[in-house]
Amino acid sequence: MPLNGVRKLILAAATGALMTASSVGTAAKPIPIMDLHSDILLRVMENGVDIGAPPPWAQVTIPSMREGHVTDQVFAVWMDPDDWHGLEATNHALQIIDKFHQQQEKYSDDIELALTEKDAERIRKNGKIAVYLWIEGGVPINDDLALLRTFHRLGVRGMTLTWTSNLSWAGSSGDKQNMGLTDFGREVVREMDRLNMIVDLSHVSDQTFFDALEVTRNPVVISHSSCRALCRHPRNVTDEMLQALAKNGGVIGINALPEFLSDDFETGWQQVEASHKAELDALKKKYNNKTGNPEYREERRQLFVQQMDKKYVVTLDTYLDHIEHAMKVAGPEHVALGADFDGIWTFPVGLEKASKWQRVVEGLRKRGHSEKIIRGIMGDNARRVFKQVLDRKE
Repeated sequence: MPLNGVRKLILAAATGALMTASSVGTAAKPIPIMDLHSDILLRVMENGVDIGAPPPWAQVTIPSMREGHVTDQVFAVWMDPDDWHGLEATNHALQIIDKFHQQQEKYSDDIELALTEKDAERIRKNGKIAVYLWIEGGVPINDDLALLRTFHRLGVRGMTLTWTSNLSWAGSSGDKQNMGLTDFGREVVREMDRLNMIVDLSHVSDQTFFDALEVTRNPVVISHSSCRALCRHPRNVTDEMLQALAKNGGVIGINALPEFLSDDFETGWQQVEASHKAELDALKKKYNNKTGNPEYREERRQLFVQQMDKKYVVTLDTYLDHIEHAMKVAGPEHVALGADFDGIWTFPVGLEKASKWQRVVEGLRKRGHSEKIIRGIMGDNARRVFKQVLDRKE
């Protein structure tokens, strides 16, 4: 081949490489993330976590959110209903909210409480992370709409109606009775609508889910659940529920707990527990049998990841499967993120904390989804619902 022909080939190849590199660079641009559920305030309250200078095991912190390009984050106000009751639960919720405000004051250049999506837009433009406060489980309102209104005045903008046990007015997915909403439970939903407060149907029983959709006039969120068609855990939602969610106009945030992503995960976990009992006993002894200690849980997680049979390991691909199933059934505009970070004790390999969110973006790109659809799942879909409910004017 003549020399000038070789030069032309080299030039064409180089030009093509540059074009490819340019397109990859464009495609690789980080996408702003909105996550519908984190329990980091539990860790601030119970474990003394400073979200600006966190221990390595904490998952949703200012450094990890910045690295993962999180721009909007829901912080749950949660307590175990076995430990907290009545006005003591109300008081405890107030203390958790106070802990948030202390962190916000300390890191005012990084995080700010959002009350509306318009608020959040301003916060994002100022280079900060917009944080929404959320009650997880209706225990703190103590069967009193006045307390619901008071929490709203204090900045709470959503409530997961139940946690893992029934309330007097709403059934939980953790109870086999499949109780629905009582008359008072329906009043709670109506009052949340009136307040422009988002109704969250994670954790609720199937009957409560459908009862709430009958009552509400607003789009709802299922903030941190996955798909029951892929994993039979009762915390997950059925295809019928996903279809109803689509008709309602709401979104589901896909949960990252492997127990909600794979039916086989628990089998693998139990095998490691049986075969490495001595190591686990030694680990418990190291932490004085305080199995709720996050450092113990993190060391235990690492042991299980190393020792679990690979066929039981849950990876980022499993998480993506649940996203795609929800997209297929409900439509891509009704799917979002709700990892449950800092409340869960193990994670899909590759999605261990908020800093890893862009790996979900990369995974969806590799699966051939458009940038518009990906941007929707990573945040725009949830922002749409928040705008429809929180910014509504009548």
